[in-house]
Amino acid sequence: MKPIAFEDFRPAPGRVIEWTINATTAAAAQTAPVDPTPLSYNQQLHLMGHLALVGAGQPGNPWIGVVFELEGEVDLDALGRAFTGFVQRHDSLRSGFRTAATGVERYTLAAEAIALDATPVRDFDDPDELFGYLTERLAAGTDPFDWPPYVFGVIVREGGSTVYVAMDHSTSDGYSLALVVNDVYELYLAEREGRWPALPEVASFNAHAALEMVKGEAVPADHEVVAQWRQFIERCGGTGPRFALDLGVEDGRTYDQDVHNTMLLNAEETEAFDQACRAAGGSMFPGLLAAMAIVNRELTGKQDFLTVTPLHTRFTPEWAASMGWFITCAPLEFSTSEAQGFTDVLASAKSALRGTMRNSQFPAAKMVSLLGEAFQPTRRDMFSMVSYIDYRRMPGVQHHAALQPLTLGQTLQADDAHVWTSRLAEGLHVALRYPVTGTSPAVVGEYVDRIREVLGRVAVAGDYPILSTIADAEAKVA
Repeated sequence: MKPIAFEDFRPAPGRVIEWTINATTAAAAQTAPVDPTPLSYNQQLHLMGHLALVGAGQPGNPWIGVVFELEGEVDLDALGRAFTGFVQRHDSLRSGFRTAATGVERYTLAAEAIALDATPVRDFDDPDELFGYLTERLAAGTDPFDWPPYVFGVIVREGGSTVYVAMDHSTSDGYSLALVVNDVYELYLAEREGRWPALPEVASFNAHAALEMVKGEAVPADHEVVAQWRQFIERCGGTGPRFALDLGVEDGRTYDQDVHNTMLLNAEETEAFDQACRAAGGSMFPGLLAAMAIVNRELTGKQDFLTVTPLHTRFTPEWAASMGWFITCAPLEFSTSEAQGFTDVLASAKSALRGTMRNSQFPAAKMVSLLGEAFQPTRRDMFSMVSYIDYRRMPGVQHHAALQPLTLGQTLQADDAHVWTSRLAEGLHVALRYPVTGTSPAVVGEYVDRIREVLGRVAVAGDYPILSTIADAEAKVA
């Protein structure tokens, strides 16, 4: 399940069919009473940010999505019933948002109120025309204030079809995108085979948001986690951490963004790197962080590694299969100043990550708000971040080879870099989103190449001796 930029998704043309809510469901949404369940912190920040962007005449927040392939002739009736059952199954998909005098309020439709109708779009013969259609449709159809903020569709061809789903982030996180594939495919198979779907029970994301709010509002301004955030922000100069390398970004300006997608290691190399990390007392994610910190030091001379990393908040099993935005973020920092090699840095990264993961109980948006004026955002991308996910452990992974799922992200504007690393059956993948300047593509390319080199050396030798800086190393060779 590989993450790619939407711009890199170029499906073969075919007949496009989508599923939209029928008139009765639309009327129910228009007249739905207020749901008193509070918005999650992420939803509050996301929705208010969306309104601010739209009010300033800019595109709203980018959507996220997933696509997968169905072999043979698609059963459109079964797929439509699968999409309907999918929405009925998750209250995060049945919740909408509207502005009110007090801000943004939630409303939630009952499962039995959900009905979707198949809507033929048109036949596409030209892949560029199809891409143009999807570009406009997925952006327009994922407005969080126009329920439903998602698009369900299929591109039908002889011998196979491509299913696509795009959603506003308020309904989903990255892990939930894997649930989309698993749920919709299993519901589809069950409809075709006339059986009950083999899916676990799901708990309410809205209930999770309410519990999160109770926990978050109970955190005092002098809590030790707030103090950790405060110290971290101070070390970042009163704002969020930046990507370590100079991307040529001018202050106060945003740029078109791109995503550098590539495999860092193949499956065999990834397993060797994993085993080397374990032999040294670590594991994959701290190993990746250690490699990044080494490259940062070699390319820039910076000895402190400062970033933010996402943490899941699916604390108990009942939310394991629930759609929603079950994510917070926390500071992660460690030093390479005393390290001589990879294994030294790995120990520091492991210790730092262990401390960071303890902060998953604390909503990042609330922690940042408690900092007050101590935190001053200086760019649209408040934090440069590093994420890791092991897609081999996702629900439905046994079908991925046949379904060939891809996660998609809409690319808009950026002024900093985010790094998503993923372990796949094929190996270790990186998707690095960055603002496109005159120098950034080359900078990002060199950065990724250097990380690949460190990982590869560790996979073979079990360690990597740190250079003081690349410039010093080149001087010694000369």
